[in-house]
Amino acid sequence: MLITYSEMAHCILSGIILSSLYAYSTHYVLLDTSWYCILGAIVYLLYTFIKSIIRYRLYTPLSCTYILVTILVSCGLGIATYIHVNREINHYVGHIKFYISQEGEYAFLVDSPVETTVIEEKKYKTFSAMLLGLEPYKDTAKGLHIKADGHIKVTIEEKSSPIHMGDTIIVNGTPKKLYLTEERGTIDRRNKAIRNGEMASIFEGTYKIVDIHTLQPYKLASYVGYYQQYLHIIGHMRSTVETLMQRYLSDKTKWLGVSLVLGGHYGELGEDVLRQFGYTGIIHILSISGSHIALLFSIVYGICRLCTIKKRYAMIGGIVLSVFYCILVGLSAPVVRSTIMGIWLALAYIKGRMYTAKQGLAVTAILFLLYDPFLILDVSFQLSFGATYGLLLFGMPLYRWITVLPPIVKAPLVLCISAQLLLIPFQLYYFHYLSLASLFAAIIITPLLDIAIVMLFGCTIISLLIPIGMVWNVIDWILTICLYVNAHLANSSICLWWIGTISATLGVLYYGCVGLLYINLVSLKLKFRTFTKGIVLMGIGIIAIAYSGILYRNETILHIIPMKQSNAFLIVKPYEKIAMVYIDTPDAIPIKASEIRVRNGLQSFGIPLKNAHVQRFQSTGKNTVLYKNDISSVMVYNRQNGEKKLQLKDIKNTILITSQSYMVNQIVALHLNHPVLVSMPRGAMRDIDPDAEHVHLWGYQYIPDYRL
Repeated sequence: MLITYSEMAHCILSGIILSSLYAYSTHYVLLDTSWYCILGAIVYLLYTFIKSIIRYRLYTPLSCTYILVTILVSCGLGIATYIHVNREINHYVGHIKFYISQEGEYAFLVDSPVETTVIEEKKYKTFSAMLLGLEPYKDTAKGLHIKADGHIKVTIEEKSSPIHMGDTIIVNGTPKKLYLTEERGTIDRRNKAIRNGEMASIFEGTYKIVDIHTLQPYKLASYVGYYQQYLHIIGHMRSTVETLMQRYLSDKTKWLGVSLVLGGHYGELGEDVLRQFGYTGIIHILSISGSHIALLFSIVYGICRLCTIKKRYAMIGGIVLSVFYCILVGLSAPVVRSTIMGIWLALAYIKGRMYTAKQGLAVTAILFLLYDPFLILDVSFQLSFGATYGLLLFGMPLYRWITVLPPIVKAPLVLCISAQLLLIPFQLYYFHYLSLASLFAAIIITPLLDIAIVMLFGCTIISLLIPIGMVWNVIDWILTICLYVNAHLANSSICLWWIGTISATLGVLYYGCVGLLYINLVSLKLKFRTFTKGIVLMGIGIIAIAYSGILYRNETILHIIPMKQSNAFLIVKPYEKIAMVYIDTPDAIPIKASEIRVRNGLQSFGIPLKNAHVQRFQSTGKNTVLYKNDISSVMVYNRQNGEKKLQLKDIKNTILITSQSYMVNQIVALHLNHPVLVSMPRGAMRDIDPDAEHVHLWGYQYIPDYRL
């Protein structure tokens, strides 16, 4: 064959990825991680094309039928995906909901787990809910029950009856439009809002839990009642597991146990524990993924074999239990991906056929993206599939290449390294750091947590029948040890490197090294060990260059931070690791309200927080030069002033900040080719052409970085 079945699947997948991202780019900006996906798809198509030509020259009689079929299927599914993405975006944007900013009573069905979050030292319950209808507080619509749809994120203080998954509630509040403006170095939330149909959010307010029959004035569809019963069953099972954990585990470990079995519950775990798991690179274990499904399959298979049940039925039992578990913990991308791959493996064994993991992963990704093309932009989808591809591509080659370590140390170390090889640019983009502690955590903590997960699975089921307090004590000791060791690793400053988002050039060079490493380890069968070591050193050198910031030597960057309550920008010198933070606070908004976004912006350049200095300014104030160097300046400019205009002519690059929307056209006419940032925090934009080349609506659209 000129092309293998695995290559066919990956070519089709590449076509779908390119179509999805191209369709999305016609409406919104593509950030760095999307361009990495595009690069990977194009390179794979070229690589497969070259391999096919080589095979054809070596074996001329080979048929081209499979290549033609691959091209036709890839183009067909690509066109379907392009249409799908455009239709979903147009539906989301074109149907702006009438209830946004309308105060009233909103009827919801809670269709997600209810979790705790802490905001300004107050505990709130947060959940996603399906909107059923509303009764607006409006004189012209008094007592009118209006049917509505869409999903709304609700964050509310729990004061009366506790809220559970599957409850129907009425919330008194005002839905606010979601703030979805993109920023380089942050997680893009727009694609998730489009995927889930999230239209708005409600913060605070009052609520009451009601029976679904009291909502009949909204003329609910018949399926809503059945859907609520399903949610109640799932919610009850989750509550049973949570109750068991709280009964048998200590206060320090109970929510860690819940998170290991059900995923999520980050608010209950607390910021410190989450930060520590993030810094040690094992936060993925707190969300259900492939390791949980693999452990579940292993438990079922082992029990069945001990009971002398045939392997065929053991595999069927594993499939049934993994599907049930997938439904229980929620149908997120990592869970469904690992479940489908487990099912592929089990079915291949049952049918007596060979299982190719890469082919199964490609088919799984195709099914995902055909159902929901926006998943290619989702961070959990990218990290889940990227880590799995890394394991499949580099796991065994690295295990054979590393010969100096004992297997008990080498196995978890190779798993950690191979899972992260393809994801380092993604990790630096989203989280901005690399952690050496992840290597130690993979050897010490991860095996202990895997043992804890297996014991938690078993004890949860057995405890429903008989009490086994002694075993729960052992689990509690294991989790306590893991928390203790993890905290010490995370708090070691030596193990944590804040590198920031790497440039596109370094990203391409890094993936070039990864490609050479794969070709050398796999295609050359471990020959030329010296060359392999050279490639590894090149990859490490690229990361070191990114950490040093030497590419930005003698350069200053202006980075815009879009925020809902105020506007801010950074003047950053990455090579010197210093920055100035300018915050526009026309109404004396506390800086704390902007702290999270500002901190993320600094970390995206690898700037320590202690090296940043904050300065307030007012975009509504008089003409003021905020920053100036030999060739550039940034200034507030709200009036036509001859002296200022003359000064601007002497400077090569000037960025103007104004709050006078009615003067924007005049400013642009007077100062051609100078970027104008229109800053109207918490205000309306008027008299502004959003498509103007040099005019940017600050906080309302993506603004690229400027080099000063």
